[in-house]
Amino acid sequence: MKAIFYVFLSALLLLEVVACKRNSSEPEPIPAGATKADLLAGTTTKSWTLVDTKIDGLDAWSQTRPCAKDDFLSFRKDKNYEWNDGTLRCSDKIPQVYEKGTWELATNDTEIILNKTERYKIVALSSSKLQLSSKNVFGETKALFFEVLTSN
Repeated sequence: MKAIFYVFLSALLLLEVVACKRNSSEPEPIPAGATKADLLAGTTTKSWTLVDTKIDGLDAWSQTRPCAKDDFLSFRKDKNYEWNDGTLRCSDKIPQVYEKGTWELATNDTEIILNKTERYKIVALSSSKLQLSSKNVFGETKALFFEVLTSN
């Protein structure tokens, strides 16, 4: 039984590596003169929809409830942000905007800090894609993958 599990796990890891190599391409060019703040917030507001999550490199997205998969994170040029519940509501008891606060870039623009407490490493950032990572209290690395939903 253990042998089958390890063969299955090895096959999954191999597929992940092959898929990453096949899907990876040249990084998107960054518009001339654009700062990371410009890429995050656009000219006034930029909304990012979560498209994938991983914990220690393993899929967590498939475990995410469908109502949470349309949530989006908006960064505003005035350094405010908000998490929005999207159109598929998980609960009427949760407000449409369920988290808001301030954001700032730190450590030579390689990190973003939300509400002066939540620190995320910016793994990748282009005009249409954003990847963040952080360590949780259990020491696990959580990776968040976003794509642009809207930009103003």
